[in-house]
Amino acid sequence: MNNLKKLGLTALGTALVSSSAFAGALDVTGTAGITYVGNSTQDNGDSKLSQKTTISFTGSADLDNGFTVSYYNNVSGEAMTASNSHFDVDMGDMGKLRFAGTGASGNGAVGAWDDVMPAANEESWHQGTDGIDQQVRDDSFIYTNSMIDGVTVILNYKPGETTHDSTVGGGIQFTGVEGLEVGVASEDNNTTDGAVVENTVAYIKYAMDAFTVGFQANETDSQTASADTEFEAWGVSYAVSEDISISYGSSTVEFEDTSLSDQEADAIGVSWTNGSMSVTASRHDIANVAGTSTDDRDVTEVNLTFAF
Repeated sequence: MNNLKKLGLTALGTALVSSSAFAGALDVTGTAGITYVGNSTQDNGDSKLSQKTTISFTGSADLDNGFTVSYYNNVSGEAMTASNSHFDVDMGDMGKLRFAGTGASGNGAVGAWDDVMPAANEESWHQGTDGIDQQVRDDSFIYTNSMIDGVTVILNYKPGETTHDSTVGGGIQFTGVEGLEVGVASEDNNTTDGAVVENTVAYIKYAMDAFTVGFQANETDSQTASADTEFEAWGVSYAVSEDISISYGSSTVEFEDTSLSDQEADAIGVSWTNGSMSVTASRHDIANVAGTSTDDRDVTEVNLTFAF
């Protein structure tokens, strides 16, 4: 073997050894199932069944300075399109910094807490509106710090685009009392016409034995005339056993625009888990969807999911 070949093989072997020393783990998980949605406003020709499939890729690696870098990406739906991706840098007591490429992982506290009332399946206003006027934007930053026991602080930044200015927001969550959870968050958003919308969410939940109860109030304050909204919701859930839970929830959205009617929604839900299989279902009664007085809906949703 000539010297050039020896040098090339030696360099390749060194690279492989170095790579394995710093390589992290990559895991693949997924779900498969069927979703049934029955809506009283659907045309008879519309399909009520859809495939529920998700494949998730997660990876992590430890750095020499003690930090941990982790990555998440998933594809979902019948077409298996990319729907959510981010990577995190966990800096220990200094907090965690996330770069969210796509999907809901970049929403910040306002988007994550838009409705956190206890529910066995979907929110009471499912297929209606929660009144929040938030832009979901790719390529955003989220910083989380839980250095103080029972207190979590979340800050987010969404860079500006052609039709939007940059967006900043933040939230604080308290869990320092057993069973109690309280959260408040606010975020300014720029709509496509240049008006600023300030979204504010606040909630409280308390769990005692098998019961969990909660109340939530959201507001949007827009520079556009007659565009403000107020949202209130409450919910209660009961864990019948380790595998079965039931819930009831109610919500109202009030519109500043007097041409719109208050949206009112009620829902009951149930969930059952058996190993890797889960069944969740909910029944929703929604009046004046998104303020339209002629749009009342009865919605039934059932999900059958298998995890692997």
